[in-house]
Amino acid sequence: MIPITQPWFPESMREKITHDISEIISSGDLMLSKYTELFENSYKQIAQTKEAISISSATSGLQIALRYAEVSGFEVLVPAASFITDVTTIQMEGANPILVDIDPTTLTFDYKDLKRKITKKSRAIIWIHLTGYIGSEYKKIQTLAKENGLLLIEDASHAHGSKIDGEAAGSLGDIGVFSFYPTKIMTTGSGGMLTTNNKDFAEFARSMRLFGKNPKTGETALIGNDWFLDEFRCCIGYHQSLYLKDNLQKRRAIAQKYIKGIEKIKNISTLEITPNNYPAWYQFPFFCDKNINPDFLRKELNKSGISCKKIYVPIQKEKIFKSLVSQGKFNANNILESSICLPMYVELKEKDINKAIKILSEILV
Repeated sequence: MIPITQPWFPESMREKITHDISEIISSGDLMLSKYTELFENSYKQIAQTKEAISISSATSGLQIALRYAEVSGFEVLVPAASFITDVTTIQMEGANPILVDIDPTTLTFDYKDLKRKITKKSRAIIWIHLTGYIGSEYKKIQTLAKENGLLLIEDASHAHGSKIDGEAAGSLGDIGVFSFYPTKIMTTGSGGMLTTNNKDFAEFARSMRLFGKNPKTGETALIGNDWFLDEFRCCIGYHQSLYLKDNLQKRRAIAQKYIKGIEKIKNISTLEITPNNYPAWYQFPFFCDKNINPDFLRKELNKSGISCKKIYVPIQKEKIFKSLVSQGKFNANNILESSICLPMYVELKEKDINKAIKILSEILV
């Protein structure tokens, strides 16, 4: 069975991590020390921001960003094609999630629907780069948020190193949120990173990740949590960040092979990649048209040894979000249901890429 994803720890990286973790154990400094600083400084370069704050998870990062925006009692706009925590963090912070449809050609906001749903109660926008792809209308989204005084929170959990027009994911919003979950392009087992050019937010986040204490004075002024990332995981993240360029080059080469093979197959399509857009390819999705049953196709691919999945289960189909069904139907639901993600990871062999394309072609003959 060809897996859908695998973490990448080449031998040279493992040797460096092993050496440095031994150093951490010997030092006795297990939190907010040398490797925290190294990882954060390295990630600032990746995200092209002035500040990077390591945290325990992307979920805690979303919660910190929403707390900073003081969303309690207000509304937060979020894509109808989201991961569950993009919505649950809004609810945990006492705000109302407003689902916004997505554009099937970009997987980002349907701009007209986003604009239509902004009200006097709107406080923030959570903006997602689904599968690591930055939508071409990004400047319009930035302008709309600024004109309406809304904090733009960029969920870049799929987009480590993604760029558009030379601008990096994590620098496009007011606050960027990254995940280092086991399946992600970069992983520390669990963990996350906040990126920003806002010094006030950076200070707020550093306090929030340490029980609400001011790191400089030790005074507790906020209701925070133990949301910091320990030295062990920062060490792993630092070395993963040094290999990110190679990681992305390999992923983009794999994506090009998939695109070239799939473009010959009828009734399915891939994302359109313009010369100014450099996705990170966390996942490689394609989409079935109305002539194809995606559930049948996913089942047949898995039976043939090709692991695959839809991008996400539509938010409105998750049991916990039954209350959001009243917000109406969304094109996002159809887009997600029609999506199929093929195996994507650095060490995916060319013969396995060709096998996936061949089997896909045979099923759809």
